[in-house]
Amino acid sequence: MDKVQSLSKTSKELMLKEPYYGYFLIMLNKMWRKDLPTAGVSKNGINYQLAINEEFWMSLSEDHKLGLLKHELLHIAFGHLTTYFIFSDHRMANIAMDMEINQYIDRSWLPGAEFDHEQFKALKEAVIKEYKQTPKLILIKTNEQPYM
Repeated sequence: MDKVQSLSKTSKELMLKEPYYGYFLIMLNKMWRKDLPTAGVSKNGINYQLAINEEFWMSLSEDHKLGLLKHELLHIAFGHLTTYFIFSDHRMANIAMDMEINQYIDRSWLPGAEFDHEQFKALKEAVIKEYKQTPKLILIKTNEQPYM
């Protein structure tokens, strides 16, 4: 089975198991990139784009492919692509966002995503501190758009 057939098969399987994700899959532009180590989602005009490294994808088990796809779709569902930029430490924000969404994915679908309680607690405290120091959206009392 080639990469396109594999992604198609995994997409269909995820939609059958969890139909909610079909909404995101139908609007998702899918592309293969050798310069990306794993996979990721990004904005693509008014839609979203999933970019996957072919070698990485083909190295995953069927369950891990489901987990990867669900993981990336949850980034879209949770609005991470529109809130990511407000954090000054993008690496920390990405880790926190990954931890947030991974709790909604069956552990058997996640390769190497284990955090123990103490690691989670320390990271959560750091993210909260970062959030409190981040400038918030200022609403102007006119007909203008919100100003940041």
